[in-house]
Amino acid sequence: MRKNALIALLLMGCTVVALSQAKPKLAILPFTGGAQGDGETIATLFSFQPEILNAFTVVPRTSAVNARIAEQNFQMSGYTDSDTIARLGRELNADFVVSGHIRRLGNSNLIIATIINVETFEQVAGDYRPYRNIEEVRSMLPAISNKMIASSQRNTSRLPKLAVATFSIAKTGVRVDDAETLAQILAIEINNTGRFAVLPRNSTMQAALNELDYQMSGRTAEEEAKALGRAINAEFILFAEVRSLGNINMFTAQILNVEDGSLLAGDIREYRVVDDGIFLMGELAVLLTDRGDAAALISARNRERSRTALFADPSKYWSIGISAGTSFAAPWAIGTIRGTIAPFRNSFLELGFDYGTISGYADAESYYSIYPFIRYSLFMPLSQFTGRQSIISSWYAGAGAGYMLAEYTFPEEKIPLSIFAIDVTAGIILWNMLDISYTLRTDFKSANNKISIGYTYRFQ
Repeated sequence: MRKNALIALLLMGCTVVALSQAKPKLAILPFTGGAQGDGETIATLFSFQPEILNAFTVVPRTSAVNARIAEQNFQMSGYTDSDTIARLGRELNADFVVSGHIRRLGNSNLIIATIINVETFEQVAGDYRPYRNIEEVRSMLPAISNKMIASSQRNTSRLPKLAVATFSIAKTGVRVDDAETLAQILAIEINNTGRFAVLPRNSTMQAALNELDYQMSGRTAEEEAKALGRAINAEFILFAEVRSLGNINMFTAQILNVEDGSLLAGDIREYRVVDDGIFLMGELAVLLTDRGDAAALISARNRERSRTALFADPSKYWSIGISAGTSFAAPWAIGTIRGTIAPFRNSFLELGFDYGTISGYADAESYYSIYPFIRYSLFMPLSQFTGRQSIISSWYAGAGAGYMLAEYTFPEEKIPLSIFAIDVTAGIILWNMLDISYTLRTDFKSANNKISIGYTYRFQ
């Protein structure tokens, strides 16, 4: 009897441990918008991210799953409401659902991704990133995945619930799609502050908004907030607008308390073109949720944005590095320190100097040379994906000039040299760190070669 009871207790313990270690189930829906097939491809790539596979049990995209998605007419242009997303998640027995959009804000392309908790119906995380070519999205997926994973593990049960309504348009020339995209970005930014549990827009919210438009023309924002909040069970409502004052364009936003309609926070940001909303929504989110440290936080965001704008472009190569090589003649051993700056895409300016030693002459007591140089090179990044890894390689070729200062020391005398030379170089960079290059240098009287290999640190 005791033996049976012990076995039962062990089995129950193993079951509890197994359940506690079970990974949550994640459904990944096709991204809407974009060219035909792009959204499905991005969803497929997302589902194979190693970070996602380690954190979730991904619902496989079988023919039955695809049929359910097709039944909901999910792959449609424009905005997909969260009712459809949550309903699909429940049908697929998922705990979380990732959905996304390929959108355009003014003249900028954006990839927007969100993850929704099917049980609580909260948008637990989101991310958005601008891109030039749709192929760039693939390299963004690991960072987006990590943000989704970290946020999905956060407990938001005690956070106040905030509903984000679509931007209203009080200025001509702004499209409805732009207003929806701005609302999505602002909701993501507020969600990422961790101050509110964000309720994504759904059909209930849209119905309430339509009813308010119909019944409450001329009513106050406080009255609208209370009516809308009661309709969707939110504690706070965020209203935002695209406005103008003469030649000044403005994004305005305010968070209202549903219970009494009072203003919790509000602020304004000016913009030149609607594309500025890509970064100004982040500033508005900070101002609405953390006014005490807003200045410092916005300053830090701006520094990071400037750094990203400077270094994030894969076609711009900013680096510092060292290498060792030989010219198979004086100097036999060459050490190089160099750096590159990239004011333009697919090219860079290289500054550095070679320090050489060992002349090769048997009667020379010592030898050294210093060769400061400047070169301009064409640069081409090459991305190659193999399984779960992304191996980044690049090649470059360029030309420049330098001035060599050298000195031979013999028993009887020292012979100094100063030589102006031009050079051409070509090389390949592997894994963003291993640089292998060949350089041909000439002063039009003679020529020599240099082969070198070294380490380079790329700013990213």
